[in-house]
Amino acid sequence: METSIPHQSSGHAGQAVHAIERGPGAPVPSTFIYSLGLGIGALLEQAAPLSLGRGPVSTFQALVGVGLVVLGIGLFFWSLQTFAAAKTGIMPVRSASCVVTAGPYRFSRNPMYVSFTAIYVGAALALSLPWAFVLLPGVFVAILGMVILREERYMQGQFGATYQEYCRRVPRWL
Repeated sequence: METSIPHQSSGHAGQAVHAIERGPGAPVPSTFIYSLGLGIGALLEQAAPLSLGRGPVSTFQALVGVGLVVLGIGLFFWSLQTFAAAKTGIMPVRSASCVVTAGPYRFSRNPMYVSFTAIYVGAALALSLPWAFVLLPGVFVAILGMVILREERYMQGQFGATYQEYCRRVPRWL
């Protein structure tokens, strides 16, 4: 099973090289964007509740929420482990040595952001934060504009046709 596709240069087939010594350089960490959305949602729920006094969170809602959080955490660690196994930069400030195509990267080009979304939605459900759902499209726009599109431009510049082929086979989200 193929785990990654290294960047290749003439005379060094199969050897990872760093054409760009730094990563895509997102202005803020993606975890900050998700945390900010959830935090603002919690503050807005305190200031102007959308829950309209429905009472406590139902057991079913709490279980679904906690389940999504656990699922998101599991996917996040699977994604990290897959990057570590490929020996490529995990943090956006580090350069990538290959296009990772194994593990969750077979199904999504951004499984870490899928995991953060699952955690966000699960926490919003478990804590009954309707405002967090109202803010979620803004979180997606921020993640796309400040993080994902930068990463995609970086990967395109770093790996060219190899990355384009990967993008044709694997969706951005799911």
